[in-house]
Amino acid sequence: MFDIKKIKEIIDEEIAKSRKMGEHAGGSGHLAFRSIIKFELSEPKEIQHKGNLAYELTCKYDIYTETEFLHPPEEDEVYTEHYTDKFLFDKDSNIIELSNDK
Repeated sequence: MFDIKKIKEIIDEEIAKSRKMGEHAGGSGHLAFRSIIKFELSEPKEIQHKGNLAYELTCKYDIYTETEFLHPPEEDEVYTEHYTDKFLFDKDSNIIELSNDK
């Protein structure tokens, strides 16, 4: 059975790993923190992939990089990255394909 809660957890882990979420220190030692500020997940769509049942989901999200430097609110967009990723899962909730688009 396709468990959307489990799929969301897997997607969250993949994003955290591939987009380097969390706290970072630059070469100069200044701190930054990357976090998801917007997240949308499509409904799973059943498709055939290489002769097997698969589930396709599209995930749109924004990542905001908070720095230790102050900036006016109108510059927030400078620190925001927008992504759309397409995931293909097999019936056992394993990622079989992932395509990223910034």
